[in-house]
Amino acid sequence: MIDISDLWLRAHPHLRPLPRHLPLSQEPALHCSACGQDGAFSVIAHVRFGENHWQENSRVICCESCGKWFLPEDSFSQLNGLMPTAVDARLWSRSPSFLNIEPTTRCNFSCWYCVGRQMEQKDITPENFQQVLDNFPSVKTLALVGEGEPLMHKGFFDMARMATDRGIRVVIVSNGSTFSTSNVKKICESGIAYVSVSIDSSDAATFAESRIGGDLNQVLTGMKRLATYRDEHGFRYPRIGLKGTLFTHTQDQLPEIVALAKAHGAEIFESFQPLNPMSNYLPIYPEAQLPALTSEAQSQVVSAIQRDSKAAFAQLESVEDFCIEEGIAYSNSGRPNGLRANCDEEWLYALLSGDVTPCCQIKTPISPNWNLTRHSIDDVLADETYENTRFNLWNGLFPDYCKGCYKIK
Repeated sequence: MIDISDLWLRAHPHLRPLPRHLPLSQEPALHCSACGQDGAFSVIAHVRFGENHWQENSRVICCESCGKWFLPEDSFSQLNGLMPTAVDARLWSRSPSFLNIEPTTRCNFSCWYCVGRQMEQKDITPENFQQVLDNFPSVKTLALVGEGEPLMHKGFFDMARMATDRGIRVVIVSNGSTFSTSNVKKICESGIAYVSVSIDSSDAATFAESRIGGDLNQVLTGMKRLATYRDEHGFRYPRIGLKGTLFTHTQDQLPEIVALAKAHGAEIFESFQPLNPMSNYLPIYPEAQLPALTSEAQSQVVSAIQRDSKAAFAQLESVEDFCIEEGIAYSNSGRPNGLRANCDEEWLYALLSGDVTPCCQIKTPISPNWNLTRHSIDDVLADETYENTRFNLWNGLFPDYCKGCYKIK
């Protein structure tokens, strides 16, 4: 192996493995020729050889024990003796145009599986919202989505209009309970492109067990009211989507949910998910619900969702197709690294405080420098701690707070 530690440190000394990361599953540790320890592993980087020959996606060996970086000899054996002269490991998605920001944590439902019910109940201020837009002038799509019902924010429609007046496409996720006649009119007039309604069961009693405080008939009536007002008054938007969460006792209800939602105005199928098993969600679940988080139970629900989603796409347009038609950057998978499971979030997520987090599942601010009410998007993306977080996630070196995420598997 060839030691390229000097090149690495010259290019980006702040890009290094997190002091603690989750184990690299089914991946044996590599032997470090420098310190003799078995604590090395691979990451990916572009490496330049000679003056101008870049070899993209090269495997680089990093040793956590001694902190050195190496190139395996087989990575440049065909380069006629050229030696490495530069390295670039900034390979994650770095030009986000989609911002998911939380308008409120307040909600008129008390769903037992919602982490938002454990968070401080408050709204983003209109002043902070405007500052976020000012600091992120390149944003093209804005998802007003968080751990609360967006229409509970008294200034919601002012914020939506503030965004659409700048040419930003606005999408929301709603529990569907607040589609009164006045709100339906405002939704259509605001220019919101897409409203996704979350429904967890086709049975009203079962729906109320998980969506505590919710009334399925009220949700369905509101969806129909929105679709009817939109069509009768000549509005093109919003299009109405469907998403939700399924449990072991509702895992076979997806076909009925789709049929019911379609009959009441749903046109787009977004996605359904099982109960969230991430470590920051587990403490909020009632003890009686924990058996639903076993790997066997989760696997059953996921299999049922995959099976019935195929039929759902025959009934409703896919959200991917809708976004392609509308020019909305929906895809968020990013680039694989070719080594192991990784995370390359292409959207930017922000709490109502303006604090950016690595993904929508993380509810605790990471750094004061990642705040869009105080810093420009360019400053956030260039922050060294932010870059190092993205470097680790892109290479599949997951911090503890990612435990339970489906992307790790």
